[in-house]
Amino acid sequence: MRDGRGRAFAVAVLLAVLGACSADPARTDMTASSQVASTQTPSTPADVPAVVTGAFFLDLRTGEETPLPSAGGQNPDYGAAFDDGHYYAVSPDGSRVYWEDACCSAADVAAAASSDGSHGRRLDPPGAINYYAGGWSPDGTKIVYQMRDGSGTEFGDLYVEDVVSGRVTRVTDLGLGRTHGLWYLAPIFSHDGRSVIFQLPRDASFSKNWDLWSVPVTGGEPTLLVRNAAQAAAFGGHVDVYLRPMGPDSFSGSHLVISTKDGDRTLVGAVESIDTPVLSPDGTKIAYADSGSIYVVEVSTAKSKEVADGRMAAWLDDDTLLVAPE
Repeated sequence: MRDGRGRAFAVAVLLAVLGACSADPARTDMTASSQVASTQTPSTPADVPAVVTGAFFLDLRTGEETPLPSAGGQNPDYGAAFDDGHYYAVSPDGSRVYWEDACCSAADVAAAASSDGSHGRRLDPPGAINYYAGGWSPDGTKIVYQMRDGSGTEFGDLYVEDVVSGRVTRVTDLGLGRTHGLWYLAPIFSHDGRSVIFQLPRDASFSKNWDLWSVPVTGGEPTLLVRNAAQAAAFGGHVDVYLRPMGPDSFSGSHLVISTKDGDRTLVGAVESIDTPVLSPDGTKIAYADSGSIYVVEVSTAKSKEVADGRMAAWLDDDTLLVAPE
């Protein structure tokens, strides 16, 4: 599928899960529980080939893959192995990882952990509620995520959580319910961290058209940003990056679009359909998923390269991806 899948190199990572602060009761009735545990993955000799079956770090310069910790068993506090994640988001400085262990079930676990293993905490909503598709603020102090029914049939509003104080703010009141089905709002922070950007279908009919919206990080009335657009990767800085939807009833992209003061241009078209685009920390590359593979496209040249098999990826730094396998 792609060039140079390297052998796993030595890794010994300690993952510690510390207590989460409770949410502000004046803003929401959500609470967070705390548990403490740690796991350690033994080092693998550099000269011994290893098959990477879980999530891994991919060095784009060498093609080498490093498994995430917890390969080989569940962490009793997380409820799943750290490398068995369905979704990952890395803080802008690469020091912390938000991750979810599964999609669309009441057993989901969401956690924020240090990428070097020094500390972390589990996000543990009450009852059958899950956190979904979290993303970091530009300064790394907040996470935005979607709160949803754990049955997987009801997607809900967006919340912003301060990772230091634990204060949680509901930022949208969209009135989404079971009639709206499995909708994914794909929230990100704007470049300046003052707003949350998200996608939303125009109506509840079968033929949905998707648009990008903005809402203040403190909550309020959403504002329409771009029509016929979905899954923003960046917004409000030097460039805006988003997908042009495949068509009615789809938020996956037929094209990856970049918008500047000089106008819009298409960076790359889909092999099948594009999902989960994310801009590198230096703004020069975009990683995205398409037909079971991870691609990286250069913003300046629009040259795209398949780099891994996987369902989504996040940037650890400008040369390293954290890849979640299919």
